[in-house]
Amino acid sequence: MTKSINSSSNSLVTSEICSDILNTLLKCIPRDENSFKRISDAYSTPVSYKQKFLDQNAFLVYYTKGYDGPGRPSIEEEDASNTLQTLQYGARNDAWAAMDDLFVELEFGRWGGGESTNADLGNLIDKSLSTLDSYLTLAPVADVEEAMRRLGK
Repeated sequence: MTKSINSSSNSLVTSEICSDILNTLLKCIPRDENSFKRISDAYSTPVSYKQKFLDQNAFLVYYTKGYDGPGRPSIEEEDASNTLQTLQYGARNDAWAAMDDLFVELEFGRWGGGESTNADLGNLIDKSLSTLDSYLTLAPVADVEEAMRRLGK
């Protein structure tokens, strides 16, 4: 970034600073939701056949209460991979929501219409980083290490 945010938390962020931050983010983070989620999904546990079946047959599963035959456990019982996938997709959605809020604020500020203070923008950046960190703690360690290696960190 070419400009720095003034250290006073009550000062307004200029349109130049918003534009600089936005341009920097857009170099590595997709602006549209589907692209963001597609990248995240590449590092998440894929949707299992069982979950696809439950989703596609929700009406049947609901009315049979998950009955899958005599002596068999209910088809609705949770398994470890389904729980991890649910956590990953939830963290991914939270990360997208936080990034979208940050993008919207920066886009508004870029055109001079915003009255964001350094504290407002800092809070949005902190929230975006914390939600991304939450997602990354659920991603495979080897994938995170490879990404960090590629970034040179």
